[in-house]
Amino acid sequence: MKDGFWDHRTIAAIATPLGLSGIGIVRASGPECESLAQKVFVPARASHPLPSHRFCYGEIIDPEDGHMIDEALVVLMRAPHTYTREDCLEIQAHGGPRVLQEILDLLLRLGARLARPGEFTLRAFLNGRIDLTQAEAVVDLIQANTRSALEMARRQLKGRLSRHLLETMDEILEVLALLEAQIEFPEEEDIPPPDPTQVLLPLQNVEHRLKELILTYGRGKLCKEGAHVAILGAPNAGKSSLLNALLGYERAIVTEIPGTTRDLVEETLEWKGLPIRAIDTAGLRPPQDPIEAEGLRLLLERIPQADLIIWVVDGSRPFDVDVSPVAALMQKIPCIVALNKSDLPQRCFPQDLPDFAQSFPVLSISAKDGTGLERLLDTARELLMGTVGTEEFLLSNLRHKELLERVLQDVNRALEGFRQGLYVELIASDLRDAIAALEEILGRRADGEVLHRIFEKFCIGK
Repeated sequence: MKDGFWDHRTIAAIATPLGLSGIGIVRASGPECESLAQKVFVPARASHPLPSHRFCYGEIIDPEDGHMIDEALVVLMRAPHTYTREDCLEIQAHGGPRVLQEILDLLLRLGARLARPGEFTLRAFLNGRIDLTQAEAVVDLIQANTRSALEMARRQLKGRLSRHLLETMDEILEVLALLEAQIEFPEEEDIPPPDPTQVLLPLQNVEHRLKELILTYGRGKLCKEGAHVAILGAPNAGKSSLLNALLGYERAIVTEIPGTTRDLVEETLEWKGLPIRAIDTAGLRPPQDPIEAEGLRLLLERIPQADLIIWVVDGSRPFDVDVSPVAALMQKIPCIVALNKSDLPQRCFPQDLPDFAQSFPVLSISAKDGTGLERLLDTARELLMGTVGTEEFLLSNLRHKELLERVLQDVNRALEGFRQGLYVELIASDLRDAIAALEEILGRRADGEVLHRIFEKFCIGK
């Protein structure tokens, strides 16, 4: 796996985003870190070997001519107690792009090579400090833009998923050991055939745990990537006003003229940890011109991709909306009816809605004064996420989900084979396949191509 993919040379990169800032960091990892530090760093106090894991103040100099590049804090961290389990060097200098680039160029000129994206974390994985699920959590942690996505990444980085998978693997291995003993020593009287309960009960427990974990993927994906919520309704029902009220600022144009919104207007908000991509759409009515026709086409194209629909109905006038173009789609996607304009006398009521909408939650709101908006968002979150405990672990990585589905299939085959009295060798083979898939999730069997796909998502310097 390491051939052509990873080498032992010292790597270096700028670890902070390029741009103007007070502090910027250049980091290195590998066997030449101490030598590089001795060549480029002059401590402010008497020269001495850099202590491990302690910051030292001084100057970064070019050893060729001795000119100073910048003042800096430098920390040398000797293996194995480092992020990569190799010697590591970090230089904290002023955060100007030119300064950092000069320091990096100096390290590269003195023998380091430029790190590839994610190579520091890759080395932490290859050196056994973290497993592959924890490495993937690092990039999730960096990219998290909501509290829930951040918390999911933290739990995975702490090994929550790893422990769950290892416990599952141990249960499978215990059953496999019983079967292997029967295969290897079929004539031994001291090794009786495994009792059915020794096979069925553990595998049924594994099956249940796998199903529960896989079922969390939909909610985990929403927390990580956000929920697409389409706001539908007739012209002047208050769709754009609702979007603006949810955002807390004017994003969509609101006028008394029907059909103001003709394109899709999208904006993101967060509600109790759930990122919501709210999409204001063109009004539901027969198109009045080619622009409205294009808006309706975009609406019909986008609705199937929505995770939830908020159907805004003008509660101050009798219901007279033709929703036939979208009725079929609304019955396939979770939908909330928002009876808007509760600040005015009401002339539309839940029983006035079409038959197919009678099962939808109906909430009275006012986009004008904010009445009912918190309840609307709470209802939307519950429809999307269900009731999620604060300690529940949610699966959010598609690679993990697909491999866990393979594990579940293998366990199911083993269970069915045992119930049908198939050869023990066949059942054991299914369980070995299940263990192999679990090891692939953890990275114990990951090949170079898989690692490339994972670590290319990282930024350089991490």
